[in-house]
Amino acid sequence: MKKNFTLIKTALILSAFFVFPLTSSAQAPGSLDLSFDTDGKVTTAIGTSNDEGRSVAIQSDGKIVVVGQSYNGTNYDIAVARYNVNGSLDNTFDTDGKVTTAIGTGNDAGRSVAIQSDGKIVVVASIVNGSYSNYAVVRYNTNGSLDNSFDTDGKVTTAVGAYGDDAYDIAIQSDGKIVVAGTSSTGAAEAFSLVRYNTNGSLDNSFDTDGKVTTPTGFNSNLYGRALAIQSDGKILVAGFMQDLSVFDFAINRYNTDGSLDNTFDTDGMVTTDTGNFWEEPHSIAIQSDGKILVAGEIENAFNYEFGIVRYNTNGSLDITFDTDGIVTTSVGSGDDYAYDIATQSDGKILVAGGSSNGSNYDFGLARYNSNGSLDNTFDTDGKVTTPFGTASDYAYSVAIQNDGKIVVAGQSLNGANLNIALARYNNTSSVGINETDNQLTEIKVYPNPVCNNLTIEFTQEVKNCNVKIISLTGQILLDNFYHSSSKIDIDTKQLASGMYVAYLKDDESSTYIKFIKE
Repeated sequence: MKKNFTLIKTALILSAFFVFPLTSSAQAPGSLDLSFDTDGKVTTAIGTSNDEGRSVAIQSDGKIVVVGQSYNGTNYDIAVARYNVNGSLDNTFDTDGKVTTAIGTGNDAGRSVAIQSDGKIVVVASIVNGSYSNYAVVRYNTNGSLDNSFDTDGKVTTAVGAYGDDAYDIAIQSDGKIVVAGTSSTGAAEAFSLVRYNTNGSLDNSFDTDGKVTTPTGFNSNLYGRALAIQSDGKILVAGFMQDLSVFDFAINRYNTDGSLDNTFDTDGMVTTDTGNFWEEPHSIAIQSDGKILVAGEIENAFNYEFGIVRYNTNGSLDITFDTDGIVTTSVGSGDDYAYDIATQSDGKILVAGGSSNGSNYDFGLARYNSNGSLDNTFDTDGKVTTPFGTASDYAYSVAIQNDGKIVVAGQSLNGANLNIALARYNNTSSVGINETDNQLTEIKVYPNPVCNNLTIEFTQEVKNCNVKIISLTGQILLDNFYHSSSKIDIDTKQLASGMYVAYLKDDESSTYIKFIKE
């Protein structure tokens, strides 16, 4: 039977106790969500050394799926990890929450993930198969096993270009067909490439007759596909960059449902945008509810790379209602900033995640914008948040928004000599009220509040195996104690500086947060 801690908070004026349902302390937009593994951050080691998280998706039940790659001692395999809503690994997924899959003869790099309406997990990867790289698509059942109804073994590889392919993004159409985008080498140049599969993994021959499309620029240039989105009318958008000698520009193509270029999009289906800098490299695309198109990446300025967003109207023209010229750049940290993913909230606000330099290494970087392109100052006061995991570099590669609005960012964190998959979850709005358990049994008295030297936590009945953490509002764990059996806990707070803190309490069956003030 579950039990639910009910917090009894000390009234500061009346010096009396008041009872109210399980709540957490109010956490502002952009702050780390302390209900996620107690500090808002999770790292996961999968293989023998380096593991990278490249893409994140949220299931309909709230579980979090992260895809990337894991080193097996010889080369890299596709890696998939699934987490419960509290940040713990989901042991119903291949018994330990982690799956690795080898496909080619060399490195296999998981790049993007999509969740089907039936809950099956579809992953796109670039694999080395002999001399060249190819597209690969893998489909997993909800328990983490390979789905043998997908090309008989759950795995499909596809050669598109004559000299190799790099797959970067995946999307699922409303009819269940699977679309993959990336870059293919034609020999003469690099080109945008698209592949569409039927639900059983076979190539869809209604898509450009063989299921495959490549689009070069037609000039002495290269096109590198990086991101994919499907409009509500079924048209397909691919974003990336065009390289002309040493100059890189934003590039976006729109395709009809049969794979042909859509000539209603800037007359030829292809748009390039020069922001006036030498290096502009997009990595992500999103479609707003009004159909406008957002493309995010890094843009070089005179000194550093910055987060860059370009917004287009539905016809491919720049949207001048977005920061007057359709282009926004943002310096997040003290050095270079690389934007890797973009997502839109239901209220129209825009999230961009990436890596941000703190002067000596990189942290997770996250920025939120209003719909007009201005920074949202309700988000961590200036619209920007950076999050370190360890003492070395951390990069965020993907962002997703939960049904409750909380923001999940996935990437990698350097832990000593090795990389681990890294996840952070942020609050979206100021709120209290976390109640994920039933059958209220135990009440808590917390006093005095404010506290000077000693904080007392008193239960109305004995609790067993209770872990108590004292956490700063920046997410730092300052005290961490375990009690096998207790009805009253005294915590020495003399060493704490004056300010606001959170006490996190967790027993075998439930958990709660209590906010208190140290005088």
